[in-house]
Amino acid sequence: MNNKVLGLLGIACRARKVVTGDSVLAAVRQNKAKLVLLCSDCGSNAQKKIQDKCRFYGVEWIVEGTAEELSAALGQPRRIAAAILDEGLARAIQDAVMK
Repeated sequence: MNNKVLGLLGIACRARKVVTGDSVLAAVRQNKAKLVLLCSDCGSNAQKKIQDKCRFYGVEWIVEGTAEELSAALGQPRRIAAAILDEGLARAIQDAVMK
């Protein structure tokens, strides 16, 4: 992950606009998630489950970085996925990843 994405994740955490763990799937189901970040080294079953839910509910997802990088950016141990709940932050993270 690049520094801009990590910085935006930190901002989203401080603004309490990020959920992790089992709350990711709940946020996707409730149409609260605007973007889901998956780490590239998560298990294939977990990755498929989250991607299938995102596809069904029409939520964008990005596979980016490692679990270690994502966990460090969120300040929480062993995180493989995070859902961004704010539209503006989600768009900014997507733009930063595409560059």
